[in-house]
Amino acid sequence: MSGNRVRERWARGEVVLDCWSSGGNPHTTEVIGSLGFDSMVIDMQHTMADFKDVAMNFLALRGTNTVPMVRVPWNDASIIQRVLDAGAEGVMCPVVNNREEAERFIGAARYPPMGFRSFGPFRANKPVMEYWEGANEDILTFAQIETREALANLDEIAATPGLDALFVGPADLSISHGGRPEQNYRDAQVAEHHRQIIAAAHNAGKKAGMLALTEPDVELAHEWGMDFLSVGMESAMAIMGARNVLAYSKKIVGWQPDAAQSVVG
Repeated sequence: MSGNRVRERWARGEVVLDCWSSGGNPHTTEVIGSLGFDSMVIDMQHTMADFKDVAMNFLALRGTNTVPMVRVPWNDASIIQRVLDAGAEGVMCPVVNNREEAERFIGAARYPPMGFRSFGPFRANKPVMEYWEGANEDILTFAQIETREALANLDEIAATPGLDALFVGPADLSISHGGRPEQNYRDAQVAEHHRQIIAAAHNAGKKAGMLALTEPDVELAHEWGMDFLSVGMESAMAIMGARNVLAYSKKIVGWQPDAAQSVVG
């Protein structure tokens, strides 16, 4: 059996529970990683995290059972290979629109003969030759479906050899169809798009994943048959916790807003 916790859970027919991180604070990553999430995605696309931040967050997760993953900024072989060499056990690639782009992503993530990844895992999680022998089977690859074009090419993307999962990019997918960047999973069109992505993935023997950041969204995603649920974001959880603490404390002390409001002009 694979040493990758996500793959082990999938092999048992279970759903993976994941959390996202902005990569800004390795201590926070370590604490969250110790809570029992199956995996954590360090987001390099829409945060300030750079390569060194990613590497430090991998160090923070080394003492936990949480699988370290990265959403890379783009379908760029150089950064895909660098994060893998730094210790990523999974890579999520944004905006994969067709089979050619999926193959380019997988090629960067897999050693020959499956791909063209260059050898040099300087932070492998096991002896390097043992790592090399199992990397093509262990490393996780997620293609994000985020555009009208990708939705039209679902079957060919899902069928790409070496690809493990499709992951929905709900905001960009909504924008691509003329909507707002929202995650309204109760919208009929949005729900249908998610079901299409799940069906394409499962028909190809692959997995499907999505963001499910509220309790109702988790219930809906599970009902749809999603295999990988990103149920938390470190920054959002910090805001939520801080907001709740502040609201409760204001209530207890009878806090009132300042009488004079400053004017910004």
